[in-house]
Amino acid sequence: MAAVEIYNKPTFAYREEAFSILALNAWELLLKAKLLSEASNSAKALWVYEHRQLAGGGKSRKRYLKKNRAGNPYTLGLGPVIVDLEARGTNVPQAVRSNLDALIEIRDNAVHFINASPRLAKQVLEIGTAAVKNFIELGGSWFGLDLAGAQIYLMPIGFVGPVGVGTVLSLQQDENRLLTFLSSLVARGANEEGGSCHAALEVSLSFKRTGAVGTPVLVTNDPTATNVTLSEEDIRKRFPWSYADLLGRLKKRFVDFKENPKFHGLKRQLMLDANLVKSRYLDPGNLRSSKKDFYSPNALSFFDLHYTKK
Repeated sequence: MAAVEIYNKPTFAYREEAFSILALNAWELLLKAKLLSEASNSAKALWVYEHRQLAGGGKSRKRYLKKNRAGNPYTLGLGPVIVDLEARGTNVPQAVRSNLDALIEIRDNAVHFINASPRLAKQVLEIGTAAVKNFIELGGSWFGLDLAGAQIYLMPIGFVGPVGVGTVLSLQQDENRLLTFLSSLVARGANEEGGSCHAALEVSLSFKRTGAVGTPVLVTNDPTATNVTLSEEDIRKRFPWSYADLLGRLKKRFVDFKENPKFHGLKRQLMLDANLVKSRYLDPGNLRSSKKDFYSPNALSFFDLHYTKK
């Protein structure tokens, strides 16, 4: 939350660098929490051990707990935590690892000099947006973390310049190398198929002229509410999947999914949520007429709580 709050301050001069530092802190805590849960909440799973230097110049055969200057145990860094999670059978998608590598590179460069160019700012936005989405995805999958109401998203409007204005940039060699490296990490993460996580998300803005100020709306059965008409095209955009599409997605997403009584019981619960399922009747005025159900892609998050992802 702190990372997003700072990033969304448009006049905060060091916001991209500060975001990368705080976002990585959040990710390290999330991954360590997962490792603790896999290790029956034993803090020893996070501790670092080392061989001590002997008087003769060699190393001790016994490993000792490494402590910091305050006398507290050193804990594993982000990379070793991911290695241990993979060894325990918890998959951390390649797209997530590439995304974190990109954030680490931005952070490491940020502590040495200011990365201030507009090109880097846009790349941080796209990498950071994916980092937030991935955090919500894995947080929900691993711990049932629900951040739907927290409104944590990165706002692009703070860095966008005037439309139609081009600027020639002279980049330092160090910054140019950083941008090239980040692009390679994003490309590597994009090669993973079938995942719901991303190394980066492309962000683009478009502007439309309108004659009225937009008003927020809410789906409700209140007869006194203002009527809002949705076209067939609008509805299908929200609910694009047929039942067969949903089954195909679930089979690809989960290792333990089966079309069995458990699934049908969960599907009955899903049908109660109007935000996830839309039923289209042959005769809209007759609820007993033939119908076909359509599903929102957000239905996958519902099933994430009940099945194991690949």
